[in-house]
Parts: sequence; C-alpha cells; structure tokens
Amino acid sequence: MAWSESVDTLLANKDGLAAFRTFLKSEFSEENIDFWMACEDFKKTKSSAKIASKAQKIYSEFIQADAPREINIDFTTRDHISQNISEPTLKCFDDAQRLIYSLMAKDSFPRFLRSEVYKELEREVDEAVTPDSIRPLYWSCSRIEVDEASTSEDYEVRLSAEDVMQWSQSLEKLLASQSGQVAFREFLKSEFSEENIEFWLACEDYKKTKSDHLQDKAEKIYEEFVQIDAAKQINIDYHTRKATAKKAQDPTFTSFDEAQKTVYVLMERDSYPRFLKSEAYLNLLNKLQVNGVK
Repeated sequence: MAWSESVDTLLANKDGLAAFRTFLKSEFSEENIDFWMACEDFKKTKSSAKIASKAQKIYSEFIQADAPREINIDFTTRDHISQNISEPTLKCFDDAQRLIYSLMAKDSFPRFLRSEVYKELEREVDEAVTPDSIRPLYWSCSRIEVDEASTSEDYEVRLSAEDVMQWSQSLEKLLASQSGQVAFREFLKSEFSEENIEFWLACEDYKKTKSDHLQDKAEKIYEEFVQIDAAKQINIDYHTRKATAKKAQDPTFTSFDEAQKTVYVLMERDSYPRFLKSEAYLNLLNKLQVNGVK
C-alpha cells in the first residue's frame, strides 16, 4: 500500500491516519498522533481569540509538566513553549511538532508497517498475499531454548513456565533474570530500541567497576549512548543529558544514575507493557506451559 512509502503519505490519508492512531493506541502512545493532529488544526486557526484558547488547551493537555497526555520532548523545547505560551503564535508548537513527527517516523512508523494492524489491512487490499508472508514477531529461538539446557554465547539457561510468568510481575523481576534480559533485549531489538536495555546494562556494569577503570568506562558509555549523535543515543531530556555530560568529565559511581533512571522509567512505561502483550512472550509462555503438562 502507498502508506508504506512515508509517514507523510500515511498521515495525508484519512484511513491511514485512523489506522496509525489505532496502532499507537495499542502501544499506549496515541498522544503523539493526537498532538500532531492538534497542531495541524491549530495552524488553521484564524481568530486571534481562538489562537490563545486553543494554544492553552494544547499546552495544558500535552506540553506542561505532568500534563494528562504529556508528550516526550526535550527540556529546551518544553521550556521555550512555556515561556511564550502567554503570547502564542501559529508557529509556537512547530518545534515540538517536528520532534514528535521525527519520533513517529523513526520509531512508531517502522513498527506500524510490521504490525498485525497493517498486515491485516494489506490482506484486505491484496488477496494475493500468502499466509507464509504473514509472520508474527518472534525472538530467535536459538537464543532461548525451552526445557533444554541451551548455550547462548557464554551462558546456559533453563526456563520453566514459572520463570517466564515471574517476568510479568515487574520490569525489575524481568531484568533480574539473565534469560529475561536476553528475551527483552531481542524484543527491543525488533522495535529498534535495544539501546535502552544496553545502556541500562552498561550502567549496572559500570557501578561494579574498580576505581582505576572508572574514567575509561565512563567515557565509553558517554560516547556510545549519551552525547549528541552518539551511535546508540538514548532518548533523555536536555537537562539530564547536560548534567550527565558534566558528571562524566569527573566520573563517580553515580554519574549515570539520573540517565539510567530516566531510561528505566521509559522502558517500564512503554516497552515493558508491549513486551508482555507481544507474540514473542505469549508464545514462549504458552509453549512452556504445554510442555509442563506433558
């Protein structure tokens, strides 16, 4: 379908917009498309009085700290809007809208094109699509074997249904399990966001580092995950990134704590709930439960 060409093509189509919003709703991130749509509507406003009231409504709903549908934008952009919201213009949300558009284009849109929502629509449009071309999302079974001792590079894991069910109790429980870390990382990899778990694990390892190696490890973590345009740049706010950069120059064991907490909360609220609803997790749990009955 033409929707797959670009986010622009998708959002320009009424049905495409509705389908994408349904997908984002399933990921608990529909505030992104709703904010983008609100901005598009706002820019068509002609009455000065309505500009002020509409701007305040968008700000209260999406921008201000602890807004009911707060979008994920950096500190500088949020602060700039806050300082100018008393005298809004038709361009006052442009920077935030561009950031959210970029987030959807790089993150949500690729997942949408792989989702069952999109594939079902493709099946309706093109009856020639064969069952073999419709593939659910699975992590590599070579990484985690069921009820058998399996080697995954440098360790062995043996899983039971009870082990996997414990992962659903909390993100903390999941990350406390080595095989849980592997499974979650594979899921994040399928969503192109594995930098989050890799950064979190790097921070955990960093806190165990001997003092004489602290500087080297801090520099490596900063360059790989924190600095602007880093190879695996994590999504943290401007304030946290700036504070972490300063701490990394004269590192201590707590230099990355604030950034690690931010990424942990992001995974806990966003990726972790999707992981528990994913085909990968549910199929693994079902397979283990079936094997346990035998």
